[in-house]
Amino acid sequence: MSRFLRCLPLLFLALVFACNETTEPLDLAGAPAALTVAGGNDQQGLAGTTLPQALVARVLDLSDRPVPGVEVEWSTDAGSLAGVTSESNAQGDATMLLTLPGSTGSVTVTAIVADLDTVTFTATASPVAGQLVFRYVEVGSYHACAITTAEESLCWGFNENGQVSDAAASPLAMTRSPGAATVRMTSAGRYHSCEVTLAGDVNCFGSNSEGQAAPGAPPSRIVAAGLLHSCALSLSKQVWCWGSNNDGQLGNGLVEPGTSGVPDVVGDGYRAVTTTGLHTCALNDAGAAECWGWNASGQLGDGSTTTRGSPFAIPGLTFRTEPNTVPPAPDPDFYIPGQSFISAGFAHSCGILADDVAVCWGEGENGQLGRGSTADSPIAVPVLGGYRYRAISAGYRHTCAITVDGEAHCWGDNALGQLGDGTQVSTTTPVAVAGGMTWQSISAGDTFSCGVTTAGVLYCWGDNVYGQLGSATPALSPEPLKLPFQP
Repeated sequence: MSRFLRCLPLLFLALVFACNETTEPLDLAGAPAALTVAGGNDQQGLAGTTLPQALVARVLDLSDRPVPGVEVEWSTDAGSLAGVTSESNAQGDATMLLTLPGSTGSVTVTAIVADLDTVTFTATASPVAGQLVFRYVEVGSYHACAITTAEESLCWGFNENGQVSDAAASPLAMTRSPGAATVRMTSAGRYHSCEVTLAGDVNCFGSNSEGQAAPGAPPSRIVAAGLLHSCALSLSKQVWCWGSNNDGQLGNGLVEPGTSGVPDVVGDGYRAVTTTGLHTCALNDAGAAECWGWNASGQLGDGSTTTRGSPFAIPGLTFRTEPNTVPPAPDPDFYIPGQSFISAGFAHSCGILADDVAVCWGEGENGQLGRGSTADSPIAVPVLGGYRYRAISAGYRHTCAITVDGEAHCWGDNALGQLGDGTQVSTTTPVAVAGGMTWQSISAGDTFSCGVTTAGVLYCWGDNVYGQLGSATPALSPEPLKLPFQP
């Protein structure tokens, strides 16, 4: 045994020698071992255009040397690629061009080589080249549209019926409306939207189930998209309406089931027209407010709850028809005479009198009349607080307004933070929107609100279930959130 043990070292050396003589060393040089991002990541470009820089994925071996001739597979969750595969070159780089989608938002591109870890690239599709400056915003039920200082109309939010875009836009994206390139004003309804071009053409898009998005309106200055109908104020000061007339909202003297896909004139001598739900209000040259349509809560202001198929002028009140001159002065290109001084919400209406006092009438169950109680009122009652206002917007169950000093106030239902005061506490009197900003445009929707500051910055607050705050998160915000692509 001792002799055997003495021989073990010699046997071990012999085995090592034998292995070295018969076994070739393993050489993995040149075999693909890693895939990395080498260029083109985190780009931002104009929606619908091709990114200026190619996406570059680099194939490396174990020694971090480039590996040519390797096929890389590409895929994207939005937009389109120049191909589905590309081959690595002498530098180990496989390149691919990405064309961004027509809607805005984030895009993810994945590059894959078999048996290796995948790599991802991100890109952002912007609504316009450069940063946005806004002039005006209009909120619908669950989506919104706004006009930039470049007269572009951009929409975002709920898009099931194409009321944001005629493309398959992400509900979380801000995208160009499918109408003309230059837009004077826009209006967001529930299932459709409408806009007026600088030339006065009326374009509507989205649901046309009741003829509410039908063409044929005369050249106009104002358009208003309601629940199932639309109205416009022509350049000759006539009000025209079309769509559903189940509640007399077309103002043609009838209150009966039926629709009209052909715009019909209601009357002339008007300064503004407004609708959100199933009734319509207009402001005439003399400063009188006239309303017609559904009236279950007294939203016509005629002292009754009787639905009307013809305009009824609210007696004894004179409403403002021109912007006041109290600073800060409004953008002269933003103000549409009369449009900010009367607003028909879902079941209540509001307006600003000639002395800048705000009044509301109709449903008050959630405090949306601002009168300090939750009672309905079929006649106009003043909003409490002693404030003077220069713009007002009646939503579903809340109201927002801008004082003559540019402060934003809201009142009514606040379950989802739509009053913007930083809480979710409803109120029957005005509360200031958080942030201390000065505003030039404000609009109240179903459960969210938006506004534009005098610096042209767009903010939204409230519910965000459909991306109506311009982003995927948070679920809601009780204070203003700045939308993307702005200074």
